[in-house]
Amino acid sequence: MKIKKNIAMFLFLLVLSHLCDVPVFSDENSASQNIPFLVSTQLPDNQINKQVSYFDLQMEPKQEQTLHLKIENISDQTIMLDTTLYQGNTNSIGVIEYDKSVKGLANNAQVNIEDLVKISENKIKISPKQTHELQVKIKMPEKNLSGITIGAIRVVQNNEANKEGNIQNNFAREIGLVLQSSDPEQIPSTLKLLDAQAEQVNTRNVFTEKIQNPKPKLIRLTNIKAIITKEDDQEVMYQANQPEGSIAPNTVLNYRIPLDGKALLPGVYVATFEVDEGEQHWKLTRKFTVKNNISKKLNQTDILIKSQPSFFAKYKWMMITGCVLLVIILGLCIYIGKIKRKLVEQEKS
Repeated sequence: MKIKKNIAMFLFLLVLSHLCDVPVFSDENSASQNIPFLVSTQLPDNQINKQVSYFDLQMEPKQEQTLHLKIENISDQTIMLDTTLYQGNTNSIGVIEYDKSVKGLANNAQVNIEDLVKISENKIKISPKQTHELQVKIKMPEKNLSGITIGAIRVVQNNEANKEGNIQNNFAREIGLVLQSSDPEQIPSTLKLLDAQAEQVNTRNVFTEKIQNPKPKLIRLTNIKAIITKEDDQEVMYQANQPEGSIAPNTVLNYRIPLDGKALLPGVYVATFEVDEGEQHWKLTRKFTVKNNISKKLNQTDILIKSQPSFFAKYKWMMITGCVLLVIILGLCIYIGKIKRKLVEQEKS
């Protein structure tokens, strides 16, 4: 059991370290990317994994704690920085992001990390070659926190002096933050297919399957397969596959299946989502309906459908040639008919 727990924790930390951009960058690395500042952490005694540079903290109910970040301006100019903290969210391809407030946490979510953690300064000015210490204050809820809640402290350069033409280069660093009071691996994983619908993303028609992780734990997915079929028909109409992905605690994965320029037809469909997590396998299904007015509206604004030639444009020259031939044939028939009538009249006379 202990080995299994350690492996699971290793996988979780590996995923988070890749997704949060949490390593402390060297001066050489920052210089090569033209990022003018470094962010490093001062890990406290309640750090669970001391081999990583982000905060992975064991917390108790009602516990209050102040974390410290060191921000160093390695450039020759004064820089302005904005600091925010965001709850971990899941994007449409199963990557955990920390760049905006989460909308639609599971109803049974115990907390939002944005309500527990406060940053002492939202705007920072640092002179050239100087260092600034940023404080981050945590106040845990009264009840024991089941599983984990994850987020990231995001430090973004926001400097008009760094603007080139109409493009403003805003560089960012993210430091991951994981809070837990109990082992998340003791919580059984659950996935739910909440809904499926046809919609449009970037002016392209897609089917979206809404997959919820309602538990306070990170779920690592493999062998992802999402398909769309018509009701009472097993033939796959549309399909999307992916080798792996993740769903952040208490969030929804809006997994999209593109139509790739095919017209959306009205009718009753069945959405299926199949995926593995270790030895666990899920096959979730849900029936949904695309109404005629919805399909018509989406098809009118899908740029891939618009770019396809209409029937007339596709067969224009064939139709024109056919019409010309028809006119010639009719003309010949009329001409031959007149000649025959004249011959008949001459014979009678």
